[in-house]
Amino acid sequence: MPSLISTLNGKAEFFTLLWKRMSEKGDFPSLSKSVHDLVETMQDEDKSITDVTGAILRDFTLTQKVIRLANSAMYSGIGGEITTVTKAAVVLGYDAITHLALSVRFVDTLTASSPDTVVARAEMAKALIAGDIARNIANKANLADSEEAVVCALMHHLGRLLLVFYFPEEWFEIQKVSINNFITENQATQEVIGVTLDEISQEVAKSWRLPKKISNSMTSLALPSGSSIPGSPDWLKTIANFAKEAAVIMVKKEAGGDELKELASRYGGALLVSVDSIIESVNTAVAAANDFTIMEAIEEPHGKPADSTQRLAAGVLEITKALEEGMSFGNALNLVLETMYGGMCFNRVVAFLRDGDAFRGKIGFGAMMPEALPRLIFPEAYAMDVFHLSLANKADVFIEDAAGLKSASSMPAWFTASLPDVRAFVLLPMIFNGCPIGLLYGDWRQGTTGLVDKNELLLMRSLRDHLMKLLGPKKI
Repeated sequence: MPSLISTLNGKAEFFTLLWKRMSEKGDFPSLSKSVHDLVETMQDEDKSITDVTGAILRDFTLTQKVIRLANSAMYSGIGGEITTVTKAAVVLGYDAITHLALSVRFVDTLTASSPDTVVARAEMAKALIAGDIARNIANKANLADSEEAVVCALMHHLGRLLLVFYFPEEWFEIQKVSINNFITENQATQEVIGVTLDEISQEVAKSWRLPKKISNSMTSLALPSGSSIPGSPDWLKTIANFAKEAAVIMVKKEAGGDELKELASRYGGALLVSVDSIIESVNTAVAAANDFTIMEAIEEPHGKPADSTQRLAAGVLEITKALEEGMSFGNALNLVLETMYGGMCFNRVVAFLRDGDAFRGKIGFGAMMPEALPRLIFPEAYAMDVFHLSLANKADVFIEDAAGLKSASSMPAWFTASLPDVRAFVLLPMIFNGCPIGLLYGDWRQGTTGLVDKNELLLMRSLRDHLMKLLGPKKI
């Protein structure tokens, strides 16, 4: 069959049409933004737990799924229940938690975007199984960040999935040409539409500004050659290609053991993992394929949850243990904020810290964060407003109806201008040696309902007090 798009202009035309169809669908642009945020965090040499968790926490659904995955059997050896992204980042490490979030976001978007066809479901199954195969083999190779291998294996399927989703008729023709002419899918794609699978993957990788290690792994490998250090670009490319080929074998109705053994033998030397371990990794991934049901949709929060007290109490226990293990003040502050955010399902939480002669919003999760932080600043000099009253009196404050106070002097202008959607909020001053050094803040937006009861306030106060212990004896 002659190519549908066979010239350089044809390639440009193809990608223009691809971007158009992706945009019309709506899901892939949101994935692009999420990937960009996470990749920026990965590439920042000055990144911190706050940056990593902030990028994840901006997506509530992603947050819940990362926490659930971090508590799944694949991480059962890390010890202790993980209830926050902060704890997951501390235990798993910056890179591992970011790669975990990337893989979850990728799978989640593909699941939402996937057309309800047998072909699309089959290709999704191959991608998911390939990701799990890569994780299992990476663990066998003692790779510190096995999630990086998962991301590479999933992204390796990107070109195929885009064609399945947005060019189903062309994909059918590609499969027919590949089988009838005994050529690879890459070659068949070139023949049918004038663009190879690798070129599609690389163009998307460039658009999303993916790290070179990931984009390199998205290309085809003719034959595995030699051995390379686990985690290196060559090794990641090798495992991504092996995982794809193994997944193709395993989703066949009559998966042949001999075919898998031959494939494992061919790749074993390059992966530096024994053939038996590779086969075990593949079989384990296939057996656990149904575990991906944890990717079901989770609704956005609407006000305080029914189990808020239990959530906060779990957070108090977690920070108590974290402090015993020597957690830094910055990481502990991050953990406290996240516990308040998830425990009360606040619209946003913010930590105001003293900075010279003012208090500035330094860390924030939730709506308008971190974009609004530069506007969240008020002078140290006393004024008759609720923020200064809370600090001066060392008093925890809950405002049930912010709208009812907006005309009063107790509600500062900088606050109403910066956060116009606030319905109710809580303030917890941080006092060290008798002097205010900051405030913990959490709010619910208009249209949600919620009150802070006595037990919840006591638990949030306990979170704040545990945090202050890191600065030394409190003398107030």
